[in-house]
Amino acid sequence: MAQDTVEKKEGVSTIRDLITSDNAKKQFSLALPKHLTPDRFIRVALTALNKTPKLMACTKNSIIDCLLECSQLGLEPDGRKVHLIPYGDKCTLIIDYKGLVDLAYRSGDIANIHSDVVCANDEFEYSFGTGAKLFHRPSFIDRGKVIAGYSFVQLKDGSTSYDVMNVEEINAIKKRSKAANCGPWITDWNEMAKKTVFRRLSKWLRLSVEYQEAIDKDYDSLPLDLTTKPFVEIPEAIKDVSSTVDDEEKEAGGKTLKVLIEAGKGNGWTKVAIKALIKDRYGTEKESIRDISKDQFDEVLLFLKRSKLAEDVKS
Repeated sequence: MAQDTVEKKEGVSTIRDLITSDNAKKQFSLALPKHLTPDRFIRVALTALNKTPKLMACTKNSIIDCLLECSQLGLEPDGRKVHLIPYGDKCTLIIDYKGLVDLAYRSGDIANIHSDVVCANDEFEYSFGTGAKLFHRPSFIDRGKVIAGYSFVQLKDGSTSYDVMNVEEINAIKKRSKAANCGPWITDWNEMAKKTVFRRLSKWLRLSVEYQEAIDKDYDSLPLDLTTKPFVEIPEAIKDVSSTVDDEEKEAGGKTLKVLIEAGKGNGWTKVAIKALIKDRYGTEKESIRDISKDQFDEVLLFLKRSKLAEDVKS
């Protein structure tokens, strides 16, 4: 990895030494867009480490990888657009709502983006289909508890699109996030709620490859743990998994077991292990892909593409 090359060339001994080394600076410089200088980027990175001391206990490799991903996206790890979160001994990258909006605007097709949370005492009305409508007037006195979140986008051609999620839907996404109990989901729930709705809405928009790469790099959008061996309970789950579900290939909407098997075979995932993964992740009653949602199917698909099946699970 890039960090290994830097460390060998520079003989660095600490994370700060690694980040400030000449070779690391060169790599940041190659990845950063013109509006960001490597010196400023390094200063912001060091400030992030100082603000979150637990990051210093993370592996050098995970920290430098996150910083290189930030530089490639042209986003500073300043805790506003991008968060560096310690997850065990791994540094993980979580892109804030403001970071996604920044990247979305770069596509050149968007004229306006607005996301907000809706509270019980706000005036709020929406409908989809013919005569679709979205109206929100926040209360200026006591807004009450948050009940929903929404995101609205106007494209430069004048067309508009929006989406709405209630608190239960948002918290369901939070629960599946690896950062559900730390970082911005705890300190900035409203911002993460906005991000959650906007991220779902963005699936229907024509956005840049850069934006799609950001979604792929954002660990908050990857609720399955990609940094450690998967689900230590899987061996037991494999023993108990139902053997009666064999016709998933006929499932509608592209949710086929065949697709999952093809995605995971390069990383050692078998049909039995994939069924066990679904059952283990989404509950004992989820023994078939027909029992999970399209979003859950997409999560499993991405996980299989990125994660190798642990050796002790294979055996």
